[in-house]
Amino acid sequence: MATLYSLFATLLFYFQLLLFVFCVLVASAAGLAASPLLALVRRRPAANWIAAQVLRVLAEQVLGVAVDADGTEHLAHARVQPCIIVANHQSLLDVLWLACVLPHRTVVVANMFIAHLPVLGWFMRLAGNLFVRQGDKLSIKALFDGALRSLEHDRVSVVLFPEGRRNGGSESLLEFKKGAFYLAYCTHAPIIPIAVQSTRALYSWSDRRFCRNAVIRMRVLPPIATQSLAEEDIPALISSTRNDIQKACIALSSPAHANQQ
Repeated sequence: MATLYSLFATLLFYFQLLLFVFCVLVASAAGLAASPLLALVRRRPAANWIAAQVLRVLAEQVLGVAVDADGTEHLAHARVQPCIIVANHQSLLDVLWLACVLPHRTVVVANMFIAHLPVLGWFMRLAGNLFVRQGDKLSIKALFDGALRSLEHDRVSVVLFPEGRRNGGSESLLEFKKGAFYLAYCTHAPIIPIAVQSTRALYSWSDRRFCRNAVIRMRVLPPIATQSLAEEDIPALISSTRNDIQKACIALSSPAHANQQ
């Protein structure tokens, strides 16, 4: 009986994973279809928002995954000026909560391998998103230049994951890299931190778990002004931002918070 249950659970995991891929492909196709027209009117990043709206609906209706977001009023800053949005990075579920809060004119930093995927990669390139190859100094330099151009010339916000890689759903965040914060120093763009609960109980590749009827809880923290940020202040800013996100992640993951919903 235990073996049958394990087999059934594994089949459900892969079925849910296939549904996830389907949802991402449909949303990417929607963004891809909109990209040429948006490019003509110089609004390429708006394709990201269109794809996000499609994915948000599909996540709820097909995957059975909803997002409970607090503090979304803080994202209003991204409507009036370019912002640097930073968040903890866990798993493929990150794309689901991001779809629910992505501001209208925003690009996302992603791993270079995504750029070479069919449909998703085509869409993300056409929509003006940025890519980086981990550990490649030239790629990191190109990413910084691209993000600088997005903020100052294109006047769009940028989403970065300062941990640099997925932390596996752990409540303990990895150390933050300085790129996003040095970018804030160069552009004086506000930083908007986002904290997302540990999603390991909802999704785990190693445990073959992908839950339906699930809720991802997240919180948008108040923007951090950087107009007077000096270069020597960057380490303290990195530390305080990481601590704020860390505390919010722990609070969101606690049973007490879940019972309040």
